[in-house]
Amino acid sequence: MVQTRSKAKASLSHEERTATEPRDEGLYPVTIETVTPVNNRIKTFRLALREQDTFNFQPGQWLDVHVPGIEQAGGFTLTSTPSQARPRPDSEHTPYLELAVQNNPGNPPAAWLWQSPEEIIGKEVNVRVGGSFVWPPPEIDYATIKRAVFIAGGVGINPLVSMLSHINEQETEPEVRILYSSKVPSSDTQPEEVLFLTRLLDLFRKPRTHSTKNCIELFLTGTWDGAPLNRRNDEPIQPLMSLTLPQIQSDTEVPVTAWTHRIDDTALASAVGNAEEAQGTVFYVCGPAEMTDSIVDWIQKQKNVDPERVLCEKWW
Repeated sequence: MVQTRSKAKASLSHEERTATEPRDEGLYPVTIETVTPVNNRIKTFRLALREQDTFNFQPGQWLDVHVPGIEQAGGFTLTSTPSQARPRPDSEHTPYLELAVQNNPGNPPAAWLWQSPEEIIGKEVNVRVGGSFVWPPPEIDYATIKRAVFIAGGVGINPLVSMLSHINEQETEPEVRILYSSKVPSSDTQPEEVLFLTRLLDLFRKPRTHSTKNCIELFLTGTWDGAPLNRRNDEPIQPLMSLTLPQIQSDTEVPVTAWTHRIDDTALASAVGNAEEAQGTVFYVCGPAEMTDSIVDWIQKQKNVDPERVLCEKWW
């Protein structure tokens, strides 16, 4: 199953673009609890749920978000896990949903969320869950999944971080590989300024159940301010690389490598693996339309890859 969306839909509203996608019928009230800047282009929002209720969703889904005074809904991907939305008996855990929203003055719901936090914290918004780009893949026998390769471009990491966090919560999981391509704010970028990078690193620092082959590859494609990332070919930037890419010795951690170029055929071929690995792998790709189309097309054409095991979603 390959989920794709036409470039012609880029000018449509979220609800128009996703009209054929599955979504819940009713709206659910939530309260904006916290707003946390990631960098000067992205913020995360924690939405508090009523403790007596249960909000069900699948990792990878998005929300229709109805904010006060704006008729059209915004579409924002859930970055939290289903377990974080559930009440926990005998625990101080407060059920919540999390979104990561890019600054976009041309998107009224996003612009409303990007008001001063003092203006919106404590306000109620109404949400509805939807989407079919989910983990685990509904049309694939889970028992046949030995490896999962997640490929993200920019904010395309949003649905994938929900999936990866959910996988990490399970007692058994497939071998996981992440290819994450992103621009960074500047040549002085700190790890916490790259969307969900520190969360991904924390997930992979936890002891894994069986696989020693899990790994993260970062592809840093440039800076927002145009400053060079390197002086020589593929020389890692500082201090980002020095903080995130130490020589890893612990058995509870996995290799992390970084490159200052786009995800290329060499990286994709390595991710696909040999014949046996490719046949047992499911691929999730999420990013800008051109990147997503190119990567999906390349992977599907590989000899031992079942095209039905390549799933994708594009962002606009």
